Formats: sequence, C-alpha cells, structure tokens
Amino acid sequence: MRTIDLSLVDSDDRIFVQSLLTPFPVEAQRILFSEYLRHPSKFERNTYLRQTTHSIAHKLSIPLKNIDLNIDEDGLRVKAKEMASAVLSLRRFYLDDLEAKSGVHALLLQQGIEPYSKEHSLEGEMSRYCDPKWWLRRLRKALRRNIETVLHHLNQVNKKRGIYASDITLRARIQQKYAQKQYLENTIAINELGQSFSLLELSQKGVSDPTIRKGELMLRARGFEELAQEMGHEAAFLTLTCPSKYHRSFAKSGHPNPKWDGATPLDAQEYLNNIWQLIRATLSRLGIRFYGFRVAEPQHDGTPHWHLLLFVEPAHYQVMVDTMRKYNLLEDGQENGALEHRFTEVKIDPSRGSATGYIAKYISKNIDGSDLDSGVYGEDPKDAAARVDAWAACWGIRQFQQLGGCSVTVWRELRRLKEVQNLPKLAKDIIAAADIGNWKDFTQMMGGVFSTRKEQVFKPLYAFSFDRDTGAIKTSLYCARELVRTLKGITAYGQDIISRVHQWCIDLVDVKGLNLEFCE
Repeated sequence: MRTIDLSLVDSDDRIFVQSLLTPFPVEAQRILFSEYLRHPSKFERNTYLRQTTHSIAHKLSIPLKNIDLNIDEDGLRVKAKEMASAVLSLRRFYLDDLEAKSGVHALLLQQGIEPYSKEHSLEGEMSRYCDPKWWLRRLRKALRRNIETVLHHLNQVNKKRGIYASDITLRARIQQKYAQKQYLENTIAINELGQSFSLLELSQKGVSDPTIRKGELMLRARGFEELAQEMGHEAAFLTLTCPSKYHRSFAKSGHPNPKWDGATPLDAQEYLNNIWQLIRATLSRLGIRFYGFRVAEPQHDGTPHWHLLLFVEPAHYQVMVDTMRKYNLLEDGQENGALEHRFTEVKIDPSRGSATGYIAKYISKNIDGSDLDSGVYGEDPKDAAARVDAWAACWGIRQFQQLGGCSVTVWRELRRLKEVQNLPKLAKDIIAAADIGNWKDFTQMMGGVFSTRKEQVFKPLYAFSFDRDTGAIKTSLYCARELVRTLKGITAYGQDIISRVHQWCIDLVDVKGLNLEFCE
C-alpha cells in the first residue's frame, strides 16, 4: 500500500483500515482512504469504510477475504496454473469425476467463475477445468469485471472522470488488444495447398475488422429501409432507458445520483433484457411482426440504454409503440422524468430524412468513431469508441443485434462462394444478390422479411469435422467423445454446398522477447 500513509490513521485502527483497503486496486484505495480521512470523527470514519467496502463486496463475484484486485498478468498466469493443478489433484483424489464434481464447482465459485451446466460431457467439462488456458481466460474476465465494479461504485465512471469505462479498464483493454494483435501476427495458418497467412491477415478480411463490420451493418440497415419503403412499412427510432436507480451519477455534473441503489451496468442490461422479453412475448401474441436493429450502448456512467431502428406494418405501428412504452414504465414509472425520458419515439418521415441515417452515428460511435466530429457528450469520437469497446468487453454486452429478417450467417457464406452449379435460378439469383451486397433483394428472394428460418431458401450447414488424410472425425481437445461440428457452408433443395473448402493447421512463430503464452 505504497500510496496510503497509515500514520494518518489512529494506531488502534490501522490493522482494521489496512485489512479493508488491501484487496482493492491502488487507485480505489486512494479514493477510499481520502474519503475516510474527510470524516471528522473516528466513529464516522470507520463506519464509512466498513459500510462502503461491504456494499462493494456485495457486488463482487469473489468474497472480499479471498480477492486480490492488484494481481498483474503474470500473477494471473501463475494462479491459472495453480487452479488447474488443484482441479487435477481433486480428480486424482476421488478417481471419479462425478464424485469430484461438487468440490471442483465449489473451487470455481470461490474464484468468481460459474461452472458449466450441461454444455459438455462430464469428462469434457472436468478436463476443461484442468487447462491453465481455460482458467486464465476466466480469471482475467472476473478480475476486469470486479475492478470495474469497484470503480463504478466509487463513481469513477462518468463524463468528468472516465467516460463509459474507467481508465484502468481502458488501459487493460488496450493492452489485451495489443497482445491479441501480437498473437495474430505471429500465428500462421497453413492450408492443404501450402498457402499460408497470418491470423491477423485473415481477420482483416472478415467482420472482425471494424471497417468491414461497420460497412456490413450499414448495408443491411439500408437494405431493410429500402425493403420497408417498397412494402409501405413505417419506421421508428426508439430509445429504451433504465430507471434512475440504475444510474450511478448525473450526466451534467458527474455527481453521485442519490437514487442509485448499487446496480452495475450488468444489472441494468439484465433489466433491459427482461423488459425486452416481455415486449416480444406480448407483440408475438398480438401477431405483430417487426424487423430492424438494436444498438446497446453506454451512457456516460456506463449504464446501458438501447436504440432500436424498427420497421413494422402501418396498422401495427401504434400498438407496437404503446406496448413498448407500457413495459418501459412498469418499474418506477411515476418517478420524475420517466414519461419524458424512459422511452422515446421518433416516427421517421422518409421525406424528411433517412431511417438509416438515424442509426448511422450510433453504429459509428460504437465501432471506430470515424465520420463523427464529436461524441454525445462532446468527447473525441475515436477515444469514445475505444472506451465503448472496453465497456462492452468488460461487461460482456452485445452491442449490435439484427431483429428479424434473414440469416446473416447464410448471407456471409454465400458471399464466400466462388462457383455455383446445378442450382435453380432462384438460388443463383439469391447468391448473386449476396455477392453484390444487395440485402433487399437477398431478403425478398430468401422468403421475405417475416419468413422463419425453416421457410428460407438457404440454411446454414453444420457438419462434423474430419481429417482428410485419415477420414477420422475430429474430436474436442478435452474429450474424445465430444465430436466437433463446425459451419461448413449452406444447404438448399437437398443439396449441401461447401463454402469453407480449406483445412488449416496453426503454427505459432517463435518470436524472441514476446510472451505469447495464453494469448489466444
């Protein structure tokens, strides 16, 4: 605790103060200690520190007595190996994975990690828990989220201090992306033809590249808009916001919000998800169908809100809007400002502006910040995009989601095809529309914007992977009985079409001075 001068604390309180501050990041220790010293009496100081750390601990995934939020990356690697070794020891002790399972699950929960439910076989599940790489990924995630929870609680995430995400989380995300880039640059993929590319080169050809991802989102939004105009559907730009108790601080001043009840951004996202489930269920029962996009983005203090660009048949427009407003006002709907700010609607008039234009700035802001002069709060748009990326990665929040419409997976696989034979004209026309980036025609020919996945002409093709030399079906790294199914292409008219024709093997280049262990 280099930054904390314990000589300023009463001698009989030093052990108490030190024990409560030590688990937290140094930055958080400074904030807590500074506030501790501001209280005039010994009783008030100790009460503040005890109550504050207790309320923070309540939101952490690990008990305060077991947590260390100052551990660095090297420390995480050591801990990952220790935890994997501990699981292996438990398995050896019981000699029966079923008997060892409860003890292993308890070990995971002590580290703030949720065990698997039914995703894998028992052997596959337990083998994953013996892998240091598996542990490192989850320990890192738990660490980042717990640190951000602490700093969010201490009001360090707002437009005055660290907009969208704390400075610590931003720095960690930048370092993580740098390590990932090093790994991708120095990992070579070689196919059966002897062609080799770095994983970085391959990633820059797909939607993991920000420019390509933004271009595809804009293309699909424009396609939906053109389709809506042709079909006479109406468009709305809607915003769903959380009640006051989910907001940590005020937007103008950055001062603490007295109505805040300790909720994290993840709590707020769960609230929005729950509201959305109620809305969709109600509209489904009423037979009201819509399509469009959802963008989840942070407000200045990290609290998420949603922007929806939706298209709907004119007869259903008002019922859709009224239903969304109703559910958004169910919780604390009588509080000041709820009617004006909790749910907002802009009915889009095509003669006055493009529907895609309404969502364009939100797509740009949440990807790379290009084409923007400034952010919502006047911040630099590129800095804002980096902070939004750190926010989304930390809390595991999906930023963009297509609502309704046709399969994006099929769209992308069709664009990979080099040659098509022995298909009906409709199928060839769909492939041609995808190839030139015509989302409107692609959607219409696939079955229409309201078609179900089963009704669409093309469907994704998932199949077992196998070794071309031996013919053996590939299995999971963790269990020989877990057969690996991967996306291979698409299927239509009883015909399977392979779009992923190459088999790749990975070679990690040995670069002196680079620690690439566990980077993937």
